[in-house]
Amino acid sequence: MDFSELVYFGAHPKIAGTLPASGGTSLYPPQEEAVKAGLFEPGTSLVVAAPTASGKTLIAEMAALDIFLKKGGKVIYLVPLRALAREKYEDFTRKYEHTGLRIAQSTGDFDRDEPWLAQAGLIITTNEKLDSLQRRRSRLLENLALVVADEVHLLGDAGRGPTLEVVLTRLRAVKRGLKVIALSATIPNATEIAHWLDARLVQSTWRPVPLKEGVFHNGAVIFNEGSVTWVEKKSGIDSVDLSVGTIGEGGQALVFVGTRKSSEALARKAGRYVAGFLSEADTDFLEKLSKDILASASEPTKLTKRLSESVKEGAAFHHAGIPYAQRKLVEDAFKSNRLKLLAATTTLAMGLNLPSRRVVIRDWWRYVPGAGISSIPAIEVKQMAGRAGRPGYDKFGEAVLVARSKRDEGQLFDKYIRGGPEEIESALASEAALRGHVLASIAGLFTRTRRDLMDFLGATFFAFQSGSNRLEGVAEDVLEFLHSEGLINFSGGAGYSATRLGHRISELYLDPLSGVIFRDALSVQKENCPSPCSICLPWPRT
Repeated sequence: MDFSELVYFGAHPKIAGTLPASGGTSLYPPQEEAVKAGLFEPGTSLVVAAPTASGKTLIAEMAALDIFLKKGGKVIYLVPLRALAREKYEDFTRKYEHTGLRIAQSTGDFDRDEPWLAQAGLIITTNEKLDSLQRRRSRLLENLALVVADEVHLLGDAGRGPTLEVVLTRLRAVKRGLKVIALSATIPNATEIAHWLDARLVQSTWRPVPLKEGVFHNGAVIFNEGSVTWVEKKSGIDSVDLSVGTIGEGGQALVFVGTRKSSEALARKAGRYVAGFLSEADTDFLEKLSKDILASASEPTKLTKRLSESVKEGAAFHHAGIPYAQRKLVEDAFKSNRLKLLAATTTLAMGLNLPSRRVVIRDWWRYVPGAGISSIPAIEVKQMAGRAGRPGYDKFGEAVLVARSKRDEGQLFDKYIRGGPEEIESALASEAALRGHVLASIAGLFTRTRRDLMDFLGATFFAFQSGSNRLEGVAEDVLEFLHSEGLINFSGGAGYSATRLGHRISELYLDPLSGVIFRDALSVQKENCPSPCSICLPWPRT
């Protein structure tokens, strides 16, 4: 479908002349399916489940532009990470600032309202920041017409999922008829999420670059379609040899490891082998990049110096501990094919647009408190694998898991190659997850009575999946805790209200349990503290 045909499906006529400025003149198959499913119909929500690089973001962009051009409605674009918010902001600004659409990003302090955001037509923010703005009753939500939930499969993440779930539930309760575009990797129960959001499902397995997935062991990669690739042993380090093999053929390699320290160590070891593939132009560029990384910091740290040295050899590391300016320099150099290898922690898999010909997944396990070392979920591996294949550069992409033994080889094939991603299950029904959100609902006047609260919780994804009874039991325990600790009041017919302390804890985005610990620590008599600057914990020293 050509962009000029969008008007026949209800799009604003100016969209056809706007989208080519962002590259391309026709739609990918999943984008065409979304248009036909009602992308431009007022009040029609969509869940788009499709592989990485299949064009999901442009679907959201088209919906946002259509709403802006038709009625000037406000759009919120939700992402899970600050780094992803920055990338989206820079990308959207570059592509659409000429349209008059005012674009802003908000990822700052949780205890700050930002009234200037009211002037923006498209706000890119994290799930947690939007939750904070909701708690503060921000007026920027008054003209909201569309919310885009990127990486919506994170509903199942124990850390990020509850906030995303509550934010979407609250928005849909406050804004009846709100249009929602939820974007996700391919997941088994996308239909269930679509039903929860009263949305139409667009599901596709199409990719612009075919993906081969395989397992490496004992010198060979066995791929899912039956082919075998032998890997020359140059360094004696499996992930380095796998990377050098594809770099020697003109590709790039992205290696996923489990820790920041591992990413730095791998980049350092790989550099001596990658450097031999650099052209004179690459070497000159990377020398300048090394200096730019040092210059980006007023006082270069040891980390900055290590990164500066690493890039000279065409290999770099990437993790959340690197300052944004330096990460951006590394990302741009990798996108331009000057850096040949990037060793990264798994957070890079979450949306950042850094494809490579070969993705090597070295560390497919992690430490889980209370459970020890556990293999990571298949959906995370699929997210990493999705980075393989550069549209416009590669005819195919390769994602390779590194097995430590013959037994691992079979298990990796069964779980990650032949097996599909896990179904998404809500992570909301725990006391730790609910404490802050229940307090926020009361403090923000979203719910005033027990019935209000239970009705709200009954609209969550957890209640949709499992029924309300389990959630109500946990909620009762949370209400008892908040009341007994003086964070909420209960006045019979008037229902619940937050105390001053409860309000402040909610505004500061603290876990109420942490807030109680701080309160008790600060209430200890001054003479018991070793110095005026101390916070004394309310238990004896040992």
